[in-house]
Amino acid sequence: MKLARLFAVVILAVAILLVPIAMYGLRLPSSSTSQHTKLETNALTPHEPIAIRSDADFTVPGAVGGCECVRAGSGSLSDPFIISDWKFRSSEGDAIWVAQTSVHFIIFNVNVNVTEAYNSVVLRNVANGTIRDSFFSGGGISLYSSTSILILNNTVSGSRFGILLEASNDNDVSANTLDRIQQVGIFVRASENLVEKNHVTDGSFGGINVDGMTGFGSDNRVVNNVVEGSAQYGVGLWVARNNSVRENVISNNGGAGIMLLGGSTNNLVERNNVVNNGADGILVGEQSTENKITENTVTGNGNGTASFDLHDESSGNLWQTNRFNTRRPDTIS
Repeated sequence: MKLARLFAVVILAVAILLVPIAMYGLRLPSSSTSQHTKLETNALTPHEPIAIRSDADFTVPGAVGGCECVRAGSGSLSDPFIISDWKFRSSEGDAIWVAQTSVHFIIFNVNVNVTEAYNSVVLRNVANGTIRDSFFSGGGISLYSSTSILILNNTVSGSRFGILLEASNDNDVSANTLDRIQQVGIFVRASENLVEKNHVTDGSFGGINVDGMTGFGSDNRVVNNVVEGSAQYGVGLWVARNNSVRENVISNNGGAGIMLLGGSTNNLVERNNVVNNGADGILVGEQSTENKITENTVTGNGNGTASFDLHDESSGNLWQTNRFNTRRPDTIS
């Protein structure tokens, strides 16, 4: 009797769990997803552009108010709102716009196509969001004054900027693919962010940039990314301090592979593979001091007369245990 009662309870629990899936055809995200799978666009449901202006705007389809876009969830850490399985086509504005929220939510398995004047996803003064396993064409992902955001395993293609972090600290940008970006693939004007395992390719300008012009641009980690085929540079730091650029593969970009400019100080450039870039492999510009460049493989870059594998235009930087063929000045060790 006890065994039969236990079996009945298990069956009931499974049935309750499957209710949202049955109602909306929802495919819940798995935390173990490691590689982006191309979305079956025809299986997604069209949706008008979304504007969420407060926590109360997270509503389910048919709510007659709010976003009418939530498939499941209550907004808690353990049960986030899930916005999934939608497709957006817009020529007149941003596709998904979220502002002034602090509840937990996931944007998952959506397909967005917008004109290049707009963005696929915009977050303004937002905390506790996730954007993952989605495809964005024509418009990128833009964060302003947002924190604790995970941007994971998305494809961004053919936009002006790919992923933009403006005054947005303590976020995670990981395992995304960005191609044919007109400006910068991943642009970070912010601090304490992780940029890891992304693939940035065939950009019209730069691959990954950390910018400290507005007082941010410190303590970011740019780790284990592949940056190739940008028309200009691979990874650039501008007025940036205390950042680490480690274990990236940076190749076949038109300009410098890695560059530290504008008075960038106290940055670590370590164990990167920087090969076959059109200008300097690693360039430390004027007034950029107290940087450590160590254990990098830097070969086949520049022309050996005006640009080199290793090039230091300043003083007070530590160059140590790098593998290279050409250098300026000769005092680089």
